[in-house]
Amino acid sequence: MKKIILVITAIIELLTLKAWFVCESFTDIFHYSSINLTYQLEIYINPFKGTPIWFIRLFHNKFIQIPINFLRFYLQFWDVRFGSIWFSLIGYFGILAGVYYIVSNKKKTVYHWLVLIILMILPCFEIILAPQIAIPFKSLYLWFPFILFSLYGIYQFLTHGKGKKRLMVIFLLLLLSLLSIFFISSEFSRYCNLFPVIIKK
Repeated sequence: MKKIILVITAIIELLTLKAWFVCESFTDIFHYSSINLTYQLEIYINPFKGTPIWFIRLFHNKFIQIPINFLRFYLQFWDVRFGSIWFSLIGYFGILAGVYYIVSNKKKTVYHWLVLIILMILPCFEIILAPQIAIPFKSLYLWFPFILFSLYGIYQFLTHGKGKKRLMVIFLLLLLSLLSIFFISSEFSRYCNLFPVIIKK
């Protein structure tokens, strides 16, 4: 039963990611921020176009703003509004469950800590380097490792505690995740730039 649930979860998560493929790139770092709008406009009209915001700030703003902005961008990645449609509800839940079971595990190994450190570092590539690559390629480091970890978290959730109650929670999340796929497009204006629409004459 657990294997079937994990397979269904993986399929729903893949369908969720596939829905993102209509996006050319993220609107901002992980999602639109009005605070960053001014900087985006400046980037488009000055010679620093294409340069990461943190690099521009290094020379044009106070140093105190660099760690503040980094923290703000980093927390945007873990924002439940973004995570629930980037990973799906069940995927986001699995990630949180995985973190909980590793942290609460009294028999933690070096591998447990290594996995957590890697997952914590991966969003930094997007923040620091701001690679101009398509969503499918971003997903290789910003989605796939987290989904594998999510499946681990869901497996741990199902193997601890009372089975029936936990199965009901997972089934409910699976249903909500499946339904949310049909409404993801309504959230895209906040999170991604759509590919230019080609109007056929």
